[in-house]
Amino acid sequence: MHHVMSQPRSIAMIGAGLAGLSCAQALTAQGHHVQIFEKSRGVGGRMSTRSFEDWACDHGAQYFTATDPAFKLQVERWQSVGAAALWDAKMTSFDAEGWQTIKPSVGRFVGTPSMTSPGKQLAKDLTIHFSTTIDQLLREGGGWTLHSKEHGLNASRFDTVLLAIPSKQAEVLVQPHSQVLYQYCQDAVMLPNWTLMVYAKAPLPLDFDAAFINQGMYSWLARSSSKPMRPQAEAWVAQATSEWSSAHEHLTKDEAAPLLVDGFEALTGYRPELFQNHLWRFARLAQPNDTGPQFDPTLQLGLCGDWTTGQKVEGAWLSGQELARILFIHA
Repeated sequence: MHHVMSQPRSIAMIGAGLAGLSCAQALTAQGHHVQIFEKSRGVGGRMSTRSFEDWACDHGAQYFTATDPAFKLQVERWQSVGAAALWDAKMTSFDAEGWQTIKPSVGRFVGTPSMTSPGKQLAKDLTIHFSTTIDQLLREGGGWTLHSKEHGLNASRFDTVLLAIPSKQAEVLVQPHSQVLYQYCQDAVMLPNWTLMVYAKAPLPLDFDAAFINQGMYSWLARSSSKPMRPQAEAWVAQATSEWSSAHEHLTKDEAAPLLVDGFEALTGYRPELFQNHLWRFARLAQPNDTGPQFDPTLQLGLCGDWTTGQKVEGAWLSGQELARILFIHA
């Protein structure tokens, strides 16, 4: 059966991370009118790079892999426009036995010149309202209006509202409208991640670019400056375990800093003098979830995001594509 698209719809997408951008791009290609609302000042969500003086540090997603054929094509498109490249990292792991070199089994990609580049490439033809935190969805007469913390009631009316934000942020918005979607969000518990960015004046004498850490407070350590097209100034990122981060989630940045610094010194023998830290409140799922994006055709309300399809950057992108496919079926 040949599926002819019905009337183009006006769609509000909340969140300009990779899932939201992927979905908005696919829906735009179907002929819909999409407006994206994003609480921060830029796109990419947890695909982000912090710049400081001569340094740059990827402090969110560290790299991505590509196994799905459609996502492989997307990565090739990013590579062809210079928005992504292979990271040929020397990998190790660390446990009770000490440091051990790992032979990478898969290609690891990064955004170039920064982790935000793939998102920016997806966003270039999309309509995005930045610094707009949607705090209420209002349903009236078969349509939707949006209320934001910064600007109050938005003048536009939408046929459909889609959320591509962490489950904890989505649940507040869907609760007044859908018990099913609210429960789905509630079930997807996301854990925090404390991250330390270290800026060194000279290269650290460590014989690797990245390490999976299997004991202590950290789970990942990487020389961010070893990635393609990054500033040469020595920058490292260390990400704490979910357990440690959860136990210390209540700390302020200043309170967490000395603990993160001590841990870094214990692990590497180097005591950072120049550093920043960041708490990602919703970094990863407590339990794996691959049930996929959700959509209520009666309400015209849907959810996507890495937390609906497994944890990875690839999962985020695929969840956006999948939600666009679901909408196409219900068109």
